[in-house]
Amino acid sequence: MTTAAPAVIHNPYRHFTAADTVSIRGRTLGLGDLVDPKLFDPQYIQAVRDRVAQAQPFRHLSEVGWFNPVLLELASEEFEVLSSPEWTEWASRHQKIFRSPPKLPFGPASTLYFSIANSGWFVDLMAHLMQTPPLIADAQLHAGGLHESRNGGRFGIHRDFDRHHQTGLNNEMAMMTYLNKDWDPAWGGALELWDKHQKHAVASIQPDFNRVVVLCHGPESFHGHPEPMKLPEGRTRRSLSTYYYSSHIRAAEANKAPQSTQFLIVKPQERAREMARSLAPPILWDALKRTFGR
Repeated sequence: MTTAAPAVIHNPYRHFTAADTVSIRGRTLGLGDLVDPKLFDPQYIQAVRDRVAQAQPFRHLSEVGWFNPVLLELASEEFEVLSSPEWTEWASRHQKIFRSPPKLPFGPASTLYFSIANSGWFVDLMAHLMQTPPLIADAQLHAGGLHESRNGGRFGIHRDFDRHHQTGLNNEMAMMTYLNKDWDPAWGGALELWDKHQKHAVASIQPDFNRVVVLCHGPESFHGHPEPMKLPEGRTRRSLSTYYYSSHIRAAEANKAPQSTQFLIVKPQERAREMARSLAPPILWDALKRTFGR
């Protein structure tokens, strides 16, 4: 597969000095210290690339500590300033999650984070690590941005959309950086990666603070956190999310219509419900819904 980056990623901050700083709400960040220097270490890059190549059930990575923790603490604070009308709620029997809507102005820390995630050197690094065609960042953050799940929140096992709804570019991967300090696994919310036969979870990743998860998109890349979370008062599950695209033409998909997010029906009662819905005439199905509820 064609890769988009050389084996060495040159440090874009190498000419920065200790005097090059930014202050956000009274906390000072060195501009040369926004990411861990290991991201420019060829040995580390090769080690991660090798792990990605062997990852199961599909190409992905899970790494801790890529970003300055103070930057992420400040970004997490900025979730608090969004009022209810500024969140888009995605609620159905498959999911219950809140997302920042498109073109919503972010706070300074979130803006700084996404400027890194969408920068040329970082996009090249992602293509090299994940072994994809040359990548294109999405400055509009379609389906990305600030994501928050609250008590009872869930995201059914699913495969992401395959093309950007406006540009038509191929969805190559999603990246999430989690913002949850002292996360208790008993609350639920672990990201599950399912096997290619769509039978069970092969990997489970806790949404811990400063954990970066990157998932390559493909026909078998089913993932999610399907069980409703049981969170204590005042706790939420937060992440910063972005997608990366390519103009690479996949021969098998060249003439296919774009596919939206595809949910996997896991529970037997849900499978039975979907089968009944597919067989029943629409008028009968609507009558059954009114009689017995959803």
